[in-house]
Amino acid sequence: MKRTFAIALLLTALASTTIAQQPDAEYQLLRHRYTVNNDGTTDYNFRKEITLIRNRAITAYADKGETFIIYDPRFETLTINESYTIRPDGSRVATPENAFVEQLPSQCADCGRFNDIRELAIIHTALEYNCTIVLDYTIHRSADLVNERLVLAQDCPVKRYEVEINVPEKYELVANLKRSPYFNATFTEKGDAHSYSLTGLNLPQNFRAAYLPADDELYPTLTFYNGTPQFRPEFDNEGLPESMLTVVNLMQDKPFHTVRSLRNFVADNIHLNNLPPALLGYTHATALQTWESGCGTPTDRAVLLAAMLRTAGFEATVYGDNYDRVAVTIDTLQYDATPDSKTHRMPIIGEAHEAVNTKDQSRSITPTFDTLEGGYYRWMVPIEKGCTHMKLDQLAPSRKAPVKVDLCNEHYKYTVDLPKGLKMISPAVEIEEKCDSLGSVSVKIKQSGRKLTVERSLTLEREVVYGDDYAALRRLLTAWQSHNAVLLKKK
Repeated sequence: MKRTFAIALLLTALASTTIAQQPDAEYQLLRHRYTVNNDGTTDYNFRKEITLIRNRAITAYADKGETFIIYDPRFETLTINESYTIRPDGSRVATPENAFVEQLPSQCADCGRFNDIRELAIIHTALEYNCTIVLDYTIHRSADLVNERLVLAQDCPVKRYEVEINVPEKYELVANLKRSPYFNATFTEKGDAHSYSLTGLNLPQNFRAAYLPADDELYPTLTFYNGTPQFRPEFDNEGLPESMLTVVNLMQDKPFHTVRSLRNFVADNIHLNNLPPALLGYTHATALQTWESGCGTPTDRAVLLAAMLRTAGFEATVYGDNYDRVAVTIDTLQYDATPDSKTHRMPIIGEAHEAVNTKDQSRSITPTFDTLEGGYYRWMVPIEKGCTHMKLDQLAPSRKAPVKVDLCNEHYKYTVDLPKGLKMISPAVEIEEKCDSLGSVSVKIKQSGRKLTVERSLTLEREVVYGDDYAALRRLLTAWQSHNAVLLKKK
């Protein structure tokens, strides 16, 4: 009986391991097809065929049992070409009419200017293990501009990924595929000045881990546009009189502080809507429209902040590839005052800055001790904000995904005068480790007479760590974040 029970447990454990190695789902096909027509319209066709493998893919919260299509009925027409589920036995179940629900997208609910935009929610039916959802739809757009950026990675594997773009002869098509050394996938391309096609086979799923590089650094990324004039904001060089009272109230004693105050106001008070430019017809709101509505896209907020800065007497303009950054002149120097976050610094545009964050501090400390039972005392070593904020509990013992690292060169030395008769009973610490081309760590804690000395140093020399070097990185960070408490006792 006991033997049978043990075997059952072993089989259950092996089954669990096997299931854990399976993806939640797998795309049999993902296809994007863009066709610019001679009449100045564009047809975007999307098709997906996805097989659901595990329960997490079937439930709605996992985003596989439902599909959401956002479009603007003012200049776009949505047509559902096919929507059905293929059961494991091969039978097809068409998606019923009541499974198509039109609603206002949540990201548009807080902005009246975007209340005409619609979201079609499709609740897929007949879902079970190893079923396949098929969805094919077309959006017909009254515009001839194509300007897209596709990150070619999904949260589950893709057997076949296709992208097709076709434009008439009067347009020129530009497409660029940026490959990635961290993502093992094979793509084939072909095209000319008016057409382009890309096929990718057996793409692995994207990485699920903390501290990843940006998507376009980590995964293959396709950007393309046709030869019509690209999205370029049209805004005047005037201020925004309606904001004058707010601007006056935000004025500070120094120009730099005033700019930062206005930047923070826009970041805090103008609700951000991250809607794709294509959905808005590659247009943007005026500064007044954004001011009155209290919401906008990154470009809208940049246009508004530039106008408010001009109202305050500064030279300011919108710039950047996506026209969502703000350049402002302070004492002949141009600063980046983009309102993406009030916590970001405002660097000088074009200034070469040190990539490595450097800190070197040495100071004497008057300690505060925690009193413990049995006559013991504890002193917590100060943890400076420093350059490295990675949490060890988010760095698994082994990892396939690359790690984005803050380059740093930190050194801290603390000297503590201990009260008479107080002795360190924690073991003295002396850690020295160096990893070629990656970095080094040093931690030293010792007592000499009545002086307690703590010296900690960390250097990280590579922005992205991958492969065998990950274990070395984790050892460096483990040593760096350990030994933060010193135990003492009176003689």
